[in-house]
Amino acid sequence: MKIKGIKRGKTIELSEELNIPDAQEVLIEILDAQLINEEERHQKLKELFAISLEDRQEWVKIGEELDRERKADIEKQKHESTL
Repeated sequence: MKIKGIKRGKTIELSEELNIPDAQEVLIEILDAQLINEEERHQKLKELFAISLEDRQEWVKIGEELDRERKADIEKQKHESTL
């Protein structure tokens, strides 16, 4: 299970409720979730815009297919909820 939290003093405030009993021992792995700095952001944007037109068109096709699948899933859920 992964969950986000914010450290305040010796307390970590979790972003959602956990379905575990009070006093349950847990292990915590700390990952630094800081935003990338401005220089890294600019470099990533340069890399994004450097991809070929063909690659960009492929990403657009993938996005369109994912959108169609999402809409089909929504319609399926609507249909199933009316049964």
